[in-house]
Amino acid sequence: MEFIAVSPISKKVHKLALMLKEMDVNVYIYGEEGVGKSFLAKFIAPNAIIYNEKLKDINQEIIIENISQIPVNFKRIIATGSTPLFGDLKEKFTMQIELKPLKDRKEDIPAFIEYFTNKAQQELNIQKTISPIKNPKNLHTLKQDIYKQLLCSDYDKNDIITILKQFFDKNYTSEDSYNSMLKIFDKALIEVLLKKYKSKLQVANHLKINRHTLTKKVNELEN
Repeated sequence: MEFIAVSPISKKVHKLALMLKEMDVNVYIYGEEGVGKSFLAKFIAPNAIIYNEKLKDINQEIIIENISQIPVNFKRIIATGSTPLFGDLKEKFTMQIELKPLKDRKEDIPAFIEYFTNKAQQELNIQKTISPIKNPKNLHTLKQDIYKQLLCSDYDKNDIITILKQFFDKNYTSEDSYNSMLKIFDKALIEVLLKKYKSKLQVANHLKINRHTLTKKVNELEN
């Protein structure tokens, strides 16, 4: 797994992460949204499983995103959160790592743009050049901007079907239902039309469906 470290701050984190990969200690990673906490967790413990309440008898490395749900039995834990730990929770972790926001490590941004662009071009099978992106808020918005730029080219229906096939091929699991997959399409279409026409009545008329049916769909998508 590639670790992007151009700025002095990220280089220090990278050096520490390389050491922690070889150490059987619990690690807590904190920082604001979209700084790369989950990525760093997987870099330190690439074979770890994502913890959820369904898992029992943990005896291997795990990654948790809700620090309040630490399981009783575990071999090693890599946790992420938004703020540093104190008190009893802090005692459970040998190391805490703070990931600074992008504005504090601007030297990393061009490398992240190149990484996400290459990844998006491969996933979408689109070789379009993107426009410059200045001062992204975080890695989430940066990735979204790149994908939006690539997807906002002129495509016909066959191109869109190909992109959707690639998405479902990569993201569909046996736990997903037909309706849950349709919600992805519904959400995109309805949000675009509501923004364009401003009125649920106009959107319903353009989609040729009952206004009450549209309202029901909107409420379902919001839940």
